[in-house]
Amino acid sequence: MCATPVFCSWEFTQNPIGVLVTGHKLTANGRPLHEQLVRSRAIARDLVATFVAEIPLYQELPREELDGDITRITATNLRIVERMLRTGVPPTEADLGDLAVSAARRAAEGVPLGAVLTAYSLGVRALWHALLDDAGPEDLADVLSATDLVFRFQQTAMSVVATAYADERQTISGHERDTRHALVSALLTGTALSERVADRYAVLVLSIGPTPEDDSAIAAHRALRRVQDELPAVLHRLDVQGGVVLLPPDHDVPALITRLNTTTGAPITAAHAVAATPDLPHAHDQTRDVLDIVLRLNRPPGAYRLEDVLLEYQLSQRTPATAALAALLDPLSDNPDLLPTLELYLAENLNRRRTAARLHLHPNTVDYRLRRVTALTGLDPSRPADLQHIGAALAARRVMSVSVAGRDTRR
Repeated sequence: MCATPVFCSWEFTQNPIGVLVTGHKLTANGRPLHEQLVRSRAIARDLVATFVAEIPLYQELPREELDGDITRITATNLRIVERMLRTGVPPTEADLGDLAVSAARRAAEGVPLGAVLTAYSLGVRALWHALLDDAGPEDLADVLSATDLVFRFQQTAMSVVATAYADERQTISGHERDTRHALVSALLTGTALSERVADRYAVLVLSIGPTPEDDSAIAAHRALRRVQDELPAVLHRLDVQGGVVLLPPDHDVPALITRLNTTTGAPITAAHAVAATPDLPHAHDQTRDVLDIVLRLNRPPGAYRLEDVLLEYQLSQRTPATAALAALLDPLSDNPDLLPTLELYLAENLNRRRTAARLHLHPNTVDYRLRRVTALTGLDPSRPADLQHIGAALAARRVMSVSVAGRDTRR
C-alpha cells in the first residue's frame, strides 16, 4: 500500500516541481495545510516524544529540559512552518534567530551536533508525513509545492543550526584554551597556584618539525592537531612549532614521543624532566636549554633528558673556558678531512678499522690523519688525558658553531 497516494498515480512526465501561485492556499484532502499546525504546542509535545523514542541521547536529557526549552523551540519551528505554508515564502536565516540561540545552548550543554541535526531531520520527516500522507492525486501540485517549501526550510534551518553550534563550540574551546594556557603560564612562573594543581609534573618541551613530504601551513596545522589529539586531558601550550606540556610525573614520555613521531608524520623532538610544582620554573628553563642543544647538535627526533647532553649543556653556559676548549682544535681548520675523521674515530670508540670502513678508507689512511691531528694540536687521541680534552673541545665547537637555524624553542 502506498503511504502517499498522490505519488502512486503520478506520471513523472508531468511537471516535476509544483509552483505555488500567489494567493493560493496549499491543501491536501481538502484541508489547508497550514491550519493543521495551529495547535503548535500540542504537536511540539508529540514531536519531542518522538525524539526521545528514536534518539538515544534525548532519553538522557532532564524532563524539565524536554518539557521546557526543547518543546519551546520545536513549537517555534512549527509556527515558522505554518507561516511558510500559509504565505508560500520560505524563511530566511534572519527569521531563524531562535534556532541559532537554541543550537548554541545545546553546544554549551555538550549535546553532540549529530543529535541536534537528527532531531531537526526527524521532526521535518514526521511533519511531512503528518501533513501529506492522506493527500490524493488531485493534490499533486500542492504536495509538490509544500514539499519544496519544507525542503527549503530544512536547508536553511540546518545551516543556521550548524553554524550557531560551531560558533559556540569554538567560543567554548577558546575559553578552555585560554584558561589552560593561563594555568600553564602560572605554573611555569610559580604564580597563582590553586588547588587544581598536582604536587609534581613531568615538564615536556617539544619541537614539531616540518613534515618531510609537505612543509605547507596546512600540513603543520594537521601535525599540531594530531599532537593535541594525543594530549586531550593534560595541560599544554602548543602551536605549529611546538611548545610546552605538563604531564603526570609517571607518564612514559619516550613512548609518547615515539607514538607522536609515528602518528603525525612530522619529526618530534622533546626534552623532559620531572619536578615538584614549586620547581617547575627552573625545570622549564632547563628543558628548554636541553632541547635547544639537542636541535643544535642535529640529534634524531625523540625524547631527551639532561643526562643525554650533560657535557654539551655544561659547555653551553659559555664561560671563557668554553672558547678556550674549542680553540684547541683550531689548527685542524685548514684541513677539511682531519676534524671529521677525529669525530668519527671517537664515535666508533677509537676503532680505526670501523672508522676506515665508515669513511671508505684504508686503515693506514686513518692512522696518518690521526698522526696529523697530534702533530698540529699536540693532543694524542691514544692518551687518556688528551682524549678528555679532545672530547670536550669537540663538544665546545659543536655548541658554539651550530645555530638553531631559526627554530624558536624558548616557549
